[in-house]
Amino acid sequence: MDGDLGVTMTRIDTVHRAIRHIYEAALAPGQWPGAVTAVAHAIGGHKAILSAQGSGVPGMAVMSGCDAPPPWIRREVEHGLIRWTHACPLGKPLRQHALMADAAFRRSALYNDIIRPAGGFYGIAAPLLRLPDHQVYFAAGRELGAVDFSPNDVNAARRIVPHLAAAIEVQSRLDLADRRARDAYEVIARLDFGVILLDARMRPIFANPRAELLARDSDGLVLTRHQVSAMAASDARALQDAIAAAVGINRRCSSADGMPAVPLAPMRRAVARRPPLAPLVVRILPVDASDVPEGISTATRVILFVMEPNRPPGIDPVLLATTFRFTRREAALAILLARGMDLAEAAEELGIAKGTARSYLKQVLAKTYTHRQAEMVSVVLRVGMEVSR
Repeated sequence: MDGDLGVTMTRIDTVHRAIRHIYEAALAPGQWPGAVTAVAHAIGGHKAILSAQGSGVPGMAVMSGCDAPPPWIRREVEHGLIRWTHACPLGKPLRQHALMADAAFRRSALYNDIIRPAGGFYGIAAPLLRLPDHQVYFAAGRELGAVDFSPNDVNAARRIVPHLAAAIEVQSRLDLADRRARDAYEVIARLDFGVILLDARMRPIFANPRAELLARDSDGLVLTRHQVSAMAASDARALQDAIAAAVGINRRCSSADGMPAVPLAPMRRAVARRPPLAPLVVRILPVDASDVPEGISTATRVILFVMEPNRPPGIDPVLLATTFRFTRREAALAILLARGMDLAEAAEELGIAKGTARSYLKQVLAKTYTHRQAEMVSVVLRVGMEVSR
């Protein structure tokens, strides 16, 4: 069935094993040396290199079949091969003789400065990514005196190279996601009020230090691996009921066109503490995957904001107005809604009619490019929150 490619069943198995190693390495970068070795073996190479370089991206240079060279030699290898592979079509492995006759290759700086000292001659190379600030390529070689790569070797490389490119893309996306997640969680960790992320089973995914501190006081809030609750039984029931309602609100309130039939406004519950401390105020914000702030686990379905009345969250109205071009009234309304008020309470606080507040809310949604109040609150909290006091 693969006779048109001139690849035997034994080689097909070798190629498949190499592809499996490639994707395993994308998920566990420490396995790239083994993956590069497997690829070299599958295409009949004695030596191989996989290199990724660029600004703003993690660099990588994995070599197989040769001792680890000093850094300056490795840089020469990478830069020399990058210049050579510029003549190769993107994603298409070519033998060196397709680009340069053997006699000309023997006179080239690439051969005399890099390949010859390494004890090689014939090679096959493929650029996987070629951008002005990001280069990824793969090259394999044979020992000096060995015959050139065969057409079957090239066919095997053609099977593997697309998977190499895909695996590098997967690893880049995972690296970017990890960096964004670290940044997002670092911001949440610095907030001066409690933040708890819950999944669809109402289990905590993440709690910032302030939330953990409030729970450690054993005075009101209860936080375990399996749930968020309260010391007082009545508060615990009310809080659990509100969280359960928040988890299911997207499913219950979807209209025929897929848009929520009612706004996903945050709910509030009080959690009593020992006098003279005022109760904690827990704001319960239901979210779906499209609402989750960038960098936060997409398993998040509810965000709890645990407020201490004597420590109201600071939201910078000037920053909001500058970022979104809010009017003074629009910024004030957005802040009140982000602090847990509903529209009627915010209108009363501002001394305006509810219809006027609704008009301001439409402008706020438009200027934040959101469609629901929950989305807007998430954006306002991310942009306007004062993360340090």
